[in-house]
Amino acid sequence: MKRPFHSLSLVLAGTALVAATYGLVRGAYGLVLPAVQQDLGLTSVDAGVVSGLTSLAYCVAASLSLLTCQRHPRAVVLTAGVAGTIGAAGVAAAPTVGWFAAAVVLGSGGAGAVSPALVVLVARAVRGPRSAGAQSLVNAGPGPGLVVAGLLALAVGQQWRTAWVVAAVVTALATAWTLHASRRLPAPDPDGDDHDHDHEHGEAVDLSAAWVAPALGAFAFGVGSAAVWTYGRTVLQDAGVAPTDAILAWVALGVGAALSAPVAPWLLRRGPHRGWVACLAITAAATTLLAVADDRWTGWAATLLFGLGFNAGTTVLIAYAVQVSRTPGPAASAFFVAALLGQAAGAPLVGRLLETGPLLAFGAAATATLLGTLSAVTRPRDRPRAQEEEPSARVGEPAAQVG
Repeated sequence: MKRPFHSLSLVLAGTALVAATYGLVRGAYGLVLPAVQQDLGLTSVDAGVVSGLTSLAYCVAASLSLLTCQRHPRAVVLTAGVAGTIGAAGVAAAPTVGWFAAAVVLGSGGAGAVSPALVVLVARAVRGPRSAGAQSLVNAGPGPGLVVAGLLALAVGQQWRTAWVVAAVVTALATAWTLHASRRLPAPDPDGDDHDHDHEHGEAVDLSAAWVAPALGAFAFGVGSAAVWTYGRTVLQDAGVAPTDAILAWVALGVGAALSAPVAPWLLRRGPHRGWVACLAITAAATTLLAVADDRWTGWAATLLFGLGFNAGTTVLIAYAVQVSRTPGPAASAFFVAALLGQAAGAPLVGRLLETGPLLAFGAAATATLLGTLSAVTRPRDRPRAQEEEPSARVGEPAAQVG
C-alpha cells in the first residue's frame, strides 16, 4: 500500500532534481551570459567555446551514466547531484574566466548523468499505464527550473553569483530528496514487467541498429537548439529588448518547457515519429522567430514556443528509447549524448555566424533542426514482444497510458 506514495515522492523529487541540474545549473548559462561577459570579459566566440565544452562534459557524463545506470542508478544520482552542487558553487565563487568555465563544465556534467538514472528509477517505481506520464513529468523539470532561474536573475540583478549560490543549495536538497524517495523501490518483477530486465539479461545494454535513426535526429536537434540556448538572451538585448524583458523571455522559455508535460504525452498518442516531427517543427519556427524579434512580446512568444518544442522533443527521445530497447535508460542516455554532441558542434558555429547577423545564424540553426525530422522516416521497431509490457501500456498507443 505504500508503493503509490513512494512512487509519487520519487516522481516529484526527480522533477525537482532535473529542474535544479538542467534549469538552475546548466540551462542558466545563457541567461547570465551578458552579465558574465561584462564582469569577466568573455567574448561571443569564447562564450560559444565554453558552451561547447559544457555540452562535451554533458556527453561524457551521460556516456558514463549509460554504462552504470542500469546497475547503480542511485549511485549515479548521487554523483550527478554532487557534481551539480559543486559546479554551481564554483561558478558563484569564480574569480576568472578559467575558473568560471571549469565550474560551468562540471555542473553541466551533473545534468548529463542524472537523466538516464532517473529514467531507470522512474521505470521501476511507476509501471503500466502511468509510466509514460511519469517520465514526461520528470522530463519537464527544466521548465520550472528555468522559471526560477529567470525570476532569480530579476531579483539579484547584476549580482549573478547569488543566483548560483541558490542553485547549489537547491541541487543539494533535490539530490537528497531523490535518494530518500528511491531507497525502497520494488525489485524488478519476475514476469518481466520491468523496463530494465536486469535479472534476465545480466545487466547487458540492449544495443541495436534501431538506435541509429533517433540518435542522428537528436544530433541535428542539438545543433539547431544551440543558438537559442547559448545566445537567445544576447540576441534579444542586441535587438533593443530591455534586459528585464530579455530575462522574462527566459522565464517564458521555462513556462513553455513546463507545458511540455501535458503536450508531449498528447503527441505521443500519435506515435513517437509524428511527435518528433511536430516538436522539431515548433523548435525551428521558434528559433527563426527569435532571430527577427525586436520587441518583448515577439521575444516571449518565440522563447515560449522554443521551450515547448525543445522539451517535448526530449520527451519523445525517451519514448523512442522505451520503444526500441529493453534498457531504456542507456538508450535515452545515448540519444541525449547525440543531442549534446550536436550542441557542442552548433554553439561555436552559431557564434561565428552571429558576426554576420542573427538572421543568418539562427536561420542556419533552424535549418539544422528541420534536418532532424528526416530521422522520422525510419519508424523504430518495437521491443521483442516477450519482453514488453502489456500493449495498453506501450508508449504512443492511443490509450490511457499517459494518464
